[in-house]
Amino acid sequence: GNTKIIRKVNVIDLESPKITLTGENEINLEYKEKYVELGFNAIDNYDGDISDKVTIYDNVDSSKLGKYEINYKVTDLAGNVSTATRKVSVVDGIKPTIEFKNNTNRYSIVGKTIDLNDYKAIDNYDGELTDKVEINGNVDFNKVGKYEVNYSVIDTNNNKATVDRVINVQNKNTKGIPVLMYHWFYDDTKGETAGKVNSHNYIAKTELEKQLKFLNENNFYYPTWQELIDYIDGKIDLPEKSVIITDDDCVDSFFYTALPVFQEYKVPVTSFCITNKSTWKKYIDADYLDFESHTDSLHVRRCKDTKWDGAVMCSTYEEIYNDLKVSVDKVKNTYAFAYPFGHYSDDTIKALKNNNIKLAFTINNGRVKKNSNKYKLPRVRISKNTTIDEYSKLVK
Repeated sequence: GNTKIIRKVNVIDLESPKITLTGENEINLEYKEKYVELGFNAIDNYDGDISDKVTIYDNVDSSKLGKYEINYKVTDLAGNVSTATRKVSVVDGIKPTIEFKNNTNRYSIVGKTIDLNDYKAIDNYDGELTDKVEINGNVDFNKVGKYEVNYSVIDTNNNKATVDRVINVQNKNTKGIPVLMYHWFYDDTKGETAGKVNSHNYIAKTELEKQLKFLNENNFYYPTWQELIDYIDGKIDLPEKSVIITDDDCVDSFFYTALPVFQEYKVPVTSFCITNKSTWKKYIDADYLDFESHTDSLHVRRCKDTKWDGAVMCSTYEEIYNDLKVSVDKVKNTYAFAYPFGHYSDDTIKALKNNNIKLAFTINNGRVKKNSNKYKLPRVRISKNTTIDEYSKLVK
């Protein structure tokens, strides 16, 4: 008869899952930096996605420099095992920091020495390295000039930090400090021209370059706001060649055309900002730029009695105070303020003081001198027609 032959076949899974790591298989982790898993997935030919079955063995200790491994292991339902390894090196690649008690760049009046050992060096791994700092450069405090002093320090993992410091030795200022007032700019190298409205307030890019080049070539010193406050109070003298540069309104042309020039020449500038605008926020951490208030929304002419008066002239004390509070909270500075259109009232000054704003500038022409009224300070206007010869006379 017919004979049946039955063959039994056992289907088995002998293939191991596959673990795929996200990111590099070998990474560096900074000293004391917390390791954050970069990710992984595990796929099995039979079970499918079994990423949730992966076990991680992590022995990384970021408080100790060295080489570590993170091991990943997964087992499928058939008992097939797969592993993967990520190598982690805990390293110190961060430079030490050198900080100064006083400003990085400093000045001295001829015949008066200043302490140049006002520094402290801190490293993330070694701790304090102040005694390891090397100083190169000499300053002759009896001779007018601009001197460079270099500070450097190397940590045990060969990370080097250097800071160049400029010491400006000058005669004492006796004429007062010119605080320059700029407004708007145009790039004449690209064929742009001054605007038709208030065209005198526009400065060509090439003219700005000439002016900043003149300041640097003649060793001008750029006082901080705190130094100006101390100068007004008679606590300090400032160098003969001192100048502070300000710009009003926070218009786009300042950021697109002028700011790169200030940064190229390494000349600090303060922008008195109408803070309800938006462009300035992109530049909050820009080099050589400081923001101070020009009000938030009161830089308008809206008084009913006259079309020329700025809003502060017909706003209540509370309105002015609240607007200033909003503005200084945005710029996070309360050193200085510029009156919109140069207009101010007793309530304006009161609101400034109560917002802890320490200096306020009009558009009246003149230099800031010792014992000046801090809330009625003059400035020196720079206009489109200011030649470089006139400019030199305005600042010297």
